[in-house]
Amino acid sequence: MADVTSRDIMKATGITNVATLIRWHGKEGLIPSPDIRTHPNGRGKMAYWPEWVLHRCVRIKQLRKEGKSLAAIRELLGDDWEQEERKHRRRYVFADVSHQMDVRAAHANLQHAIEQFLASWIKERRAALTRTSVQTLSVEVMQRAIELMEQGINPVLIVTADSVLVTADFAVSIQLASFDSIGDGFLVMPIWREMSAYVANVASLPKSPTKQAVSRIEDAGGSRAEECDVFVMSSWDFEIKPPKRSRKTGKK
Repeated sequence: MADVTSRDIMKATGITNVATLIRWHGKEGLIPSPDIRTHPNGRGKMAYWPEWVLHRCVRIKQLRKEGKSLAAIRELLGDDWEQEERKHRRRYVFADVSHQMDVRAAHANLQHAIEQFLASWIKERRAALTRTSVQTLSVEVMQRAIELMEQGINPVLIVTADSVLVTADFAVSIQLASFDSIGDGFLVMPIWREMSAYVANVASLPKSPTKQAVSRIEDAGGSRAEECDVFVMSSWDFEIKPPKRSRKTGKK
Protein backbone atom coordinates (compact mmCIF):
# COMPACT_ATOMS: atom_id res chain seq x y z
CA MET A 1 0.00 0.00 0.00
CA ALA A 2 1.46 3.29 -1.10
CA ASP A 3 1.85 6.24 1.23
CA VAL A 4 -0.03 9.46 0.52
CA THR A 5 1.02 13.10 0.79
CA SER A 6 -0.83 16.11 2.14
CA ARG A 7 -1.50 17.05 -1.49
CA ASP A 8 -3.21 13.68 -2.09
CA ILE A 9 -5.39 14.12 0.99
CA MET A 10 -6.32 17.70 0.12
CA LYS A 11 -7.31 16.69 -3.40
CA ALA A 12 -9.47 13.79 -2.16
CA THR A 13 -11.22 15.78 0.58
CA GLY A 14 -11.45 19.24 -0.92
CA ILE A 15 -9.39 20.76 1.89
CA THR A 16 -7.81 23.97 0.61
CA ASN A 17 -5.44 24.80 3.48
CA VAL A 18 -2.71 22.48 4.72
CA ALA A 19 -3.12 24.11 8.15
CA THR A 20 -6.27 22.02 8.52
CA LEU A 21 -4.26 18.80 8.35
CA ILE A 22 -1.68 20.22 10.74
CA ARG A 23 -4.45 20.96 13.24
CA TRP A 24 -6.03 17.52 12.76
CA HIS A 25 -2.85 15.64 13.64
CA GLY A 26 -1.53 18.18 16.13
CA LYS A 27 -4.14 19.87 18.28
CA GLU A 28 -7.17 17.66 17.51
CA GLY A 29 -5.55 14.21 17.32
CA LEU A 30 -7.88 13.09 14.53
CA ILE A 31 -5.09 11.57 12.43
CA PRO A 32 -1.58 10.40 13.30
CA SER A 33 1.45 12.60 12.83
CA PRO A 34 3.03 12.23 9.37
CA ASP A 35 6.36 10.72 8.51
CA ILE A 36 8.58 13.60 7.35
CA ARG A 37 10.96 12.67 4.51
CA THR A 38 13.14 14.43 1.97
CA HIS A 39 11.23 15.74 -1.05
CA PRO A 40 11.73 13.58 -4.21
CA ASN A 41 13.55 16.43 -5.94
CA GLY A 42 16.04 16.57 -3.06
CA ARG A 43 14.98 20.02 -1.90
CA GLY A 44 12.98 20.48 1.30
CA LYS A 45 10.81 18.04 3.22
CA MET A 46 7.44 16.41 2.60
CA ALA A 47 4.85 14.82 4.90
CA TYR A 48 3.67 11.25 4.21
CA TRP A 49 0.82 9.26 5.79
CA PRO A 50 -0.31 5.64 5.40
CA GLU A 51 -3.03 5.22 2.76
CA TRP A 52 -5.74 4.60 5.36
CA VAL A 53 -5.32 8.16 6.66
CA LEU A 54 -6.64 9.51 3.35
CA HIS A 55 -9.83 7.45 3.71
CA ARG A 56 -10.14 8.57 7.32
CA CYS A 57 -9.83 12.23 6.29
CA VAL A 58 -12.58 11.76 3.71
CA ARG A 59 -14.77 10.31 6.48
CA ILE A 60 -13.93 13.23 8.77
CA LYS A 61 -15.02 15.70 6.08
CA GLN A 62 -18.28 13.83 5.61
CA LEU A 63 -19.00 13.88 9.33
CA ARG A 64 -18.20 17.59 9.50
CA LYS A 65 -20.73 18.23 6.72
CA GLU A 66 -23.28 16.34 8.81
CA GLY A 67 -22.69 18.87 11.59
CA LYS A 68 -20.61 16.79 13.99
CA SER A 69 -17.95 18.53 16.06
CA LEU A 70 -14.29 17.53 15.92
CA ALA A 71 -14.51 16.21 19.47
CA ALA A 72 -17.49 14.01 18.55
CA ILE A 73 -15.67 12.74 15.46
CA ARG A 74 -12.58 11.90 17.50
CA GLU A 75 -14.70 9.92 19.95
CA LEU A 76 -16.55 8.15 17.12
CA LEU A 77 -13.48 7.18 15.08
CA GLY A 78 -11.05 6.61 17.95
CA ASP A 79 -7.31 7.19 17.95
CA ASP A 80 -5.77 3.71 17.97
CA TRP A 81 -3.55 4.08 14.93
CA GLU A 82 -2.20 0.53 15.06
CA GLN A 83 -5.72 -0.87 15.04
CA GLU A 84 -6.66 1.37 12.11
CA GLU A 85 -3.65 0.08 10.17
CA ARG A 86 -4.66 -3.55 10.84
CA LYS A 87 -8.27 -2.90 9.80
CA HIS A 88 -7.12 -1.27 6.60
CA ARG A 89 -4.83 -4.16 5.70
CA ARG A 90 -7.60 -6.73 6.30
CA ARG A 91 -10.09 -4.68 4.28
CA TYR A 92 -7.87 -4.52 1.22
CA VAL A 93 -6.04 -7.83 1.32
CA PHE A 94 -8.40 -9.59 -1.12
CA ALA A 95 -8.61 -6.53 -3.37
CA ASP A 96 -4.80 -6.38 -3.39
CA VAL A 97 -4.51 -10.03 -4.47
CA SER A 98 -7.07 -9.51 -7.24
CA HIS A 99 -5.31 -6.36 -8.35
CA GLN A 100 -1.95 -8.13 -8.48
CA MET A 101 -3.45 -10.89 -10.64
CA ASP A 102 -4.91 -8.27 -12.99
CA VAL A 103 -1.54 -6.51 -13.17
CA ARG A 104 0.29 -9.75 -14.02
CA ALA A 105 -2.26 -10.58 -16.73
CA ALA A 106 -2.05 -7.05 -18.13
CA HIS A 107 1.75 -7.26 -18.08
CA ALA A 108 1.74 -10.51 -20.05
CA ASN A 109 -0.75 -9.15 -22.58
CA LEU A 110 1.17 -5.89 -22.95
CA GLN A 111 4.50 -7.67 -23.35
CA HIS A 112 3.03 -9.84 -26.09
CA ALA A 113 1.51 -6.80 -27.82
CA ILE A 114 4.82 -4.93 -27.69
CA GLU A 115 6.72 -7.90 -29.11
CA GLN A 116 4.26 -8.13 -32.00
CA PHE A 117 4.36 -4.38 -32.55
CA LEU A 118 8.17 -4.21 -32.56
CA ALA A 119 8.47 -7.12 -34.98
CA SER A 120 6.06 -5.42 -37.40
CA TRP A 121 7.62 -1.99 -36.79
CA ILE A 122 11.17 -3.15 -37.55
CA LYS A 123 10.01 -4.90 -40.71
CA GLU A 124 8.23 -1.76 -41.93
CA ARG A 125 11.15 0.54 -41.08
CA ARG A 126 13.63 -1.62 -42.94
CA ALA A 127 11.41 -1.30 -46.00
CA ALA A 128 11.06 2.46 -45.38
CA LEU A 129 14.81 2.97 -45.15
CA THR A 130 15.26 1.02 -48.37
CA ARG A 131 12.72 3.26 -50.12
CA THR A 132 14.21 6.50 -48.73
CA SER A 133 16.69 8.00 -51.14
CA VAL A 134 20.25 8.81 -50.08
CA GLN A 135 19.81 12.21 -51.71
CA THR A 136 16.93 13.05 -49.33
CA LEU A 137 18.94 12.01 -46.31
CA SER A 138 22.17 13.77 -47.26
CA VAL A 139 20.78 17.06 -48.53
CA GLU A 140 17.30 17.97 -47.33
CA VAL A 141 17.41 16.30 -43.94
CA MET A 142 20.96 17.30 -43.07
CA GLN A 143 20.48 20.89 -44.23
CA ARG A 144 17.40 21.16 -42.02
CA ALA A 145 19.40 19.77 -39.08
CA ILE A 146 22.14 22.36 -39.62
CA GLU A 147 19.58 25.18 -39.73
CA LEU A 148 18.08 24.05 -36.44
CA MET A 149 21.48 23.74 -34.79
CA GLU A 150 22.50 27.23 -35.88
CA GLN A 151 19.38 28.50 -34.08
CA GLY A 152 20.45 26.66 -30.91
CA ILE A 153 17.74 23.99 -31.34
CA ASN A 154 18.50 20.35 -30.59
CA PRO A 155 17.61 18.36 -33.75
CA VAL A 156 16.32 14.79 -33.67
CA LEU A 157 15.98 12.39 -36.57
CA ILE A 158 12.47 10.91 -36.98
CA VAL A 159 12.09 7.62 -38.87
CA THR A 160 8.46 6.75 -39.72
CA ALA A 161 6.92 4.05 -41.89
CA ASP A 162 7.46 6.02 -45.09
CA SER A 163 9.81 8.91 -44.41
CA VAL A 164 12.86 10.23 -42.60
CA LEU A 165 12.77 13.81 -41.33
CA VAL A 166 14.32 16.15 -38.77
CA THR A 167 12.56 18.27 -36.16
CA ALA A 168 13.25 19.95 -32.82
CA ASP A 169 13.43 17.78 -29.71
CA PHE A 170 10.59 19.68 -28.05
CA ALA A 171 8.36 19.27 -31.12
CA VAL A 172 8.28 15.51 -30.53
CA SER A 173 6.55 15.82 -27.14
CA ILE A 174 4.09 18.38 -28.53
CA GLN A 175 3.29 16.04 -31.42
CA LEU A 176 2.75 13.11 -29.06
CA ALA A 177 0.51 15.22 -26.83
CA SER A 178 -1.81 16.00 -29.75
CA PHE A 179 -3.18 12.43 -29.63
CA ASP A 180 -4.85 12.27 -33.08
CA SER A 181 -1.67 13.22 -34.92
CA ILE A 182 0.17 9.98 -34.11
CA GLY A 183 -1.31 6.93 -35.76
CA ASP A 184 1.81 4.80 -36.00
CA GLY A 185 5.10 4.16 -34.22
CA PHE A 186 8.31 5.98 -35.07
CA LEU A 187 11.97 6.08 -34.10
CA VAL A 188 13.56 9.18 -32.52
CA MET A 189 17.34 9.58 -32.73
CA PRO A 190 19.29 12.52 -31.19
CA ILE A 191 21.90 13.68 -33.71
CA TRP A 192 23.51 16.83 -32.24
CA ARG A 193 26.83 15.14 -31.44
CA GLU A 194 27.14 13.38 -34.79
CA MET A 195 26.11 16.48 -36.74
CA SER A 196 28.49 18.73 -34.78
CA ALA A 197 31.45 16.59 -35.71
CA TYR A 198 30.37 16.44 -39.33
CA VAL A 199 29.62 20.11 -39.99
CA ALA A 200 32.17 21.77 -37.69
CA ASN A 201 33.95 23.37 -40.63
CA VAL A 202 30.89 24.42 -42.65
CA ALA A 203 28.63 26.07 -40.07
CA SER A 204 28.82 28.29 -37.01
CA LEU A 205 27.25 26.26 -34.23
CA PRO A 206 26.87 26.82 -30.47
CA LYS A 207 28.61 24.27 -28.27
CA SER A 208 25.26 22.91 -27.11
CA PRO A 209 21.55 23.61 -27.70
CA THR A 210 20.47 26.99 -26.32
CA LYS A 211 16.71 26.65 -26.79
CA GLN A 212 15.30 24.44 -24.07
CA ALA A 213 11.73 23.17 -23.76
CA VAL A 214 9.84 24.52 -20.73
CA SER A 215 9.09 21.67 -18.33
CA ARG A 216 5.43 22.50 -17.97
CA ILE A 217 2.11 20.76 -18.57
CA GLU A 218 -1.54 21.75 -18.48
CA ASP A 219 -4.09 19.72 -16.51
CA ALA A 220 -7.34 20.39 -18.38
CA GLY A 221 -9.61 18.25 -16.21
CA GLY A 222 -12.89 19.76 -15.04
CA SER A 223 -13.98 23.34 -15.70
CA ARG A 224 -10.53 24.86 -15.20
CA ALA A 225 -7.14 24.17 -16.73
CA GLU A 226 -4.25 24.27 -14.27
CA GLU A 227 -0.68 24.90 -15.40
CA CYS A 228 1.87 22.78 -13.52
CA ASP A 229 5.66 22.52 -13.62
CA VAL A 230 7.21 19.12 -14.27
CA PHE A 231 10.44 18.02 -12.59
CA VAL A 232 12.12 15.33 -14.73
CA MET A 233 14.48 13.00 -12.90
CA SER A 234 17.57 11.24 -14.22
CA SER A 235 15.74 7.88 -14.14
CA TRP A 236 13.21 9.18 -16.73
CA ASP A 237 10.66 9.44 -13.95
CA PHE A 238 9.00 12.76 -13.17
CA GLU A 239 7.13 14.70 -10.55
CA ILE A 240 4.31 17.16 -11.22
CA LYS A 241 4.59 20.22 -9.01
CA PRO A 242 1.56 22.15 -7.65
CA PRO A 243 -0.37 24.35 -10.10
CA LYS A 244 1.02 27.82 -10.76
CA ARG A 245 -2.04 29.30 -12.44
CA SER A 246 -5.39 28.21 -13.83
CA ARG A 247 -7.89 29.30 -16.44
CA LYS A 248 -11.42 28.35 -17.45
CA THR A 249 -11.64 25.65 -20.14
CA GLY A 250 -15.26 26.10 -21.17
CA LYS A 251 -16.11 22.56 -19.99
CA LYS A 252 -19.11 22.08 -17.72
